[in-house]
Amino acid sequence: MIGKLILWACIIPVIPLMYWQLNNETKFKKNIALGVTLPYVGRSHPQTVELLSQFRKTLKGVCLGLLLSAVVVLLLPVSFGLALTIWFVWLDVAVVVPVIPYVKYNKKLKALKQEQGWYPEVPRTRVVNLTAAAQEENPVSPVQFLLPLVVSLIPLVWGLVERDWLMAAMFLTGPVCVLLFWAMYQWAMRRRAETVDDNETLTQTLTRIRRKAWRRCWVWGSWFMAGVNGSMWLSLFHPLWGLLVILALSALFLVLAVGLEFHVRHQQERLTAQSGRDTYVDEDEKWIWGMFYYDPNDTHLVVNARIGMNTTVNLAKKSGQIIMGATAVLMLLMPLFGVWAMAEERTPVILTLTDTALVAEHGWDDYEIPLSDIAQAELLPKLPDGLVRVAGTGMDTVLKGRFKSDEYPKLTVCIDPQKGPWLLITLDDGTVYLVGDGEADMETIYEQMK
Repeated sequence: MIGKLILWACIIPVIPLMYWQLNNETKFKKNIALGVTLPYVGRSHPQTVELLSQFRKTLKGVCLGLLLSAVVVLLLPVSFGLALTIWFVWLDVAVVVPVIPYVKYNKKLKALKQEQGWYPEVPRTRVVNLTAAAQEENPVSPVQFLLPLVVSLIPLVWGLVERDWLMAAMFLTGPVCVLLFWAMYQWAMRRRAETVDDNETLTQTLTRIRRKAWRRCWVWGSWFMAGVNGSMWLSLFHPLWGLLVILALSALFLVLAVGLEFHVRHQQERLTAQSGRDTYVDEDEKWIWGMFYYDPNDTHLVVNARIGMNTTVNLAKKSGQIIMGATAVLMLLMPLFGVWAMAEERTPVILTLTDTALVAEHGWDDYEIPLSDIAQAELLPKLPDGLVRVAGTGMDTVLKGRFKSDEYPKLTVCIDPQKGPWLLITLDDGTVYLVGDGEADMETIYEQMK
């Protein structure tokens, strides 16, 4: 039950986040609401106001329904594997369903725009403000990325010194992400300017706001990954504290990132409140449903989202279609991970004793222990105290992979924790295995080994 609670606690915030973001789309920023560009006079038109109000009501009902469904499925008395499958299906639904009313009212607002003839008087061409794009930016000191890189390398160095190659591979994630974030920061500073109308000062201000947000985001992300690496290292010695630190860091980073996004949106709303009276930029024909960018004349693969500080891909490019398609396929296939978990928890652990080895099998994994290398074998009526998973599978019906306990800092485990006794085997080189077969006569296997 604790595992299911943690799963749903991690995912339920998706709904309020989507609600706040989509609801915020009804506030005009850069002359845009629900992905539709309108002139200043169109913002206060009675039909515009009514459509935005209807969208807000519909969105609220959809999000409340999703939250209620999450509570219902959380309370279902199902296995972890089935709960994980439901969790992934619900995640797919929660991401897609709130977008449906957005698309619906985007179309309605576009129809109203066409009916009223709300288009700028100048030709609607792609606007690139070279003056603003060329403005000097205060560069982030390399030290701001170097420090989190050094911090993230400490656990990696420890893994290499200890020759713990599994943990070293896991600790490599932090430094790689920090370097990636530094590269993303360099790339982000080269994005085009935030042109709204012919107000040069406004363009420069909006561009600086977005770039400042990008700087903060990538630096914060670097420190977050350094903290996660340190937390994983801490969890090797104090599992509970390591988990708590990771959860605290994740919550803090989420709050900072969401707060930064809405800060940028608020600034865009405030600074463009009087825009759209004369000449203004209208690129609606390049945005499908106000969400997906499609412009065959744009050579860029990645472009700025019109609102906030995000980016998206150009679907007019083959690579953009591949990226978007792969993302959609991955989302649809996510529930299969839950199906795999169901198969894992229903597959029994099988222990086989041959003339040369003791083999523990579960699914596609097998652990072969040469009999000639065994220094000591012990039959345990109960599991070691403080048994904690480090890397591997931890379910009610199967534990396998890398574990630790109060007495043994490294354990290779393949057991059904519900059915004992279990064999604790120590090899000549100090490697320790904990294996078991809930359906076999473990005492007979133990005697045969002796």
